[in-house]
Amino acid sequence: MALEQNREATDVIKNAEEAAAEAVRHPWVRSLSGCGFYAKGILFIVVGTLAIFLSAGLRGGRITDPTGALNAIGQLRMGGALLFFMAVGALGHGIWNMLRGIGDVDDNGGGIFGILTRSIAVCIGLFYVWLAFNAASFLFLEGETVTSGDVERSITAILISVPLGILIVLFLGLGFFGAAIHEFYSGVSGKYQEHYRLWQMETFELALVTVLGILSFSTRAVLYLLISYFFLASVFLLDPAQVRGFDGALLALAQTRYGGLLLLAAGYGLVCHGILAFFEAKYRRIC
Repeated sequence: MALEQNREATDVIKNAEEAAAEAVRHPWVRSLSGCGFYAKGILFIVVGTLAIFLSAGLRGGRITDPTGALNAIGQLRMGGALLFFMAVGALGHGIWNMLRGIGDVDDNGGGIFGILTRSIAVCIGLFYVWLAFNAASFLFLEGETVTSGDVERSITAILISVPLGILIVLFLGLGFFGAAIHEFYSGVSGKYQEHYRLWQMETFELALVTVLGILSFSTRAVLYLLISYFFLASVFLLDPAQVRGFDGALLALAQTRYGGLLLLAAGYGLVCHGILAFFEAKYRRIC
């Protein structure tokens, strides 16, 4: 009986993988994924630029995260059109990430690390679907978007208050720590380029992508490391208020002794990640 149930569960998983792998090949998914990379790039460029402005003492500078960047985009003269594009692009990026995780587009396999990597892709997809909802809400309901930091603190408060929930928060903290190591390694080693169609790139483009990767992934590694610290601190202090998101990590850098320089460097790193996303739109293997 147990063997038959395991076989049925395996068949369900296999069918889901095949369906996702088939869906990701559809032209509309490929088109949406392209829009998604551009939307992702715009978000990181906005977050990075606002951080640079703040560190340089320029008007309009502030610390924010991708959800807060939607507010900034909505306040521009063409904000409505841009928000519509961001909603479509974020939705496309979310769907593609979920499909690539389920369908194993990047050939990560079914081992422990492969499943973990694919699970992260699905989580990224869910986050971008949530961003798309925020963009649409801001556009059609004219409301303020909810920052990811607020959501993280609310979820953490719920988890800490229920049995075994604190273990989930602990694993999230360790997960961000692992993500920090992975981001740094990917950027320095160039491992992320395994998913690029490098043979289509000019020599100058390849060199530029390499530099952008080192700067952007190293920056994200530092931010993920700080977010990991915040999650782990919330566990050991039993205080969900300790949890912070992308904006909290940038604020922590700004509050150090050399905060201005660190925030400036982080801002440029995030802008680099946004520019890299434009190259992803052109050269990234979609399926």
